[in-house]
Amino acid sequence: MKHPKSLTREQYLKQFSRAVRWRLPPQESEDAIADYRELIFQEERDESKLVEELGEPVQAAHLLTDVTTYRRWLKVFAILAFGLFLLAKWAWTAHTRLYIHGIEAWWYPVWTMAVGLPLSLYWFRRHGQKSGLLPKKLIFALAVVLLLGIVTLVWTYYLFDPQVMAHLVETAAGNPTPWQIIVQRELLIEGGTACALLALAGLVLAKCYDRRWLALYILCVTAAAIFGFAEFHLTSMDVSARGVFELQGYLFAQIIPIGAVGLIGTGVALC
Repeated sequence: MKHPKSLTREQYLKQFSRAVRWRLPPQESEDAIADYRELIFQEERDESKLVEELGEPVQAAHLLTDVTTYRRWLKVFAILAFGLFLLAKWAWTAHTRLYIHGIEAWWYPVWTMAVGLPLSLYWFRRHGQKSGLLPKKLIFALAVVLLLGIVTLVWTYYLFDPQVMAHLVETAAGNPTPWQIIVQRELLIEGGTACALLALAGLVLAKCYDRRWLALYILCVTAAAIFGFAEFHLTSMDVSARGVFELQGYLFAQIIPIGAVGLIGTGVALC
């Protein structure tokens, strides 16, 4: 017969806390953690028998779980996580095999954002909870993502400047891909994939600790959607074709409203 693994008081409480914060609503999880802290740190309790007496930490959290509420959360998380998977895939491959009649492929990142923002804001504003001051790590993460977005957009604006584009057209025929476009692709690919992954971390932290971490999810989804939108145009662009000089105006006419919506959503998540 397999004996349960022995855990210290701190290890047990840490594992139990993670499990209940993921499974239970915020206030219920904090109450459960407080109750178990008292049980675990009773002087008469033998530390070597914690698991034997209280059960495995995850199993103990499972017994406290309201199955209906938890499944509802898992459905919301699955939808949001699937959207992030698509954003990461689109950023990495610059294409998708999913098509809807009348909608061009490069709009898919934007549609993912259009689903993720209202759903996540609704769920966390209704079921989430703030805890103390705004986390410093959240401020730092938002600043990093914002800086990445600004740098990428500035470079995109420069690349699609008519004079720069005219130079690329002159040198494109029979030559390798211009280095400016190579740099741009790397910014969009690596940046878009990183933002999608970071957004997933924001979702988990918003559920387990403070709903204001949702701001990181929203800002990253916005950045990934913009990067994907721009990347589709860049990878499908023929720099020797006529009309490429108009791309700068077209792209930023679409990007600016998308970014504005994302920034507003980020601000709402921080409130």
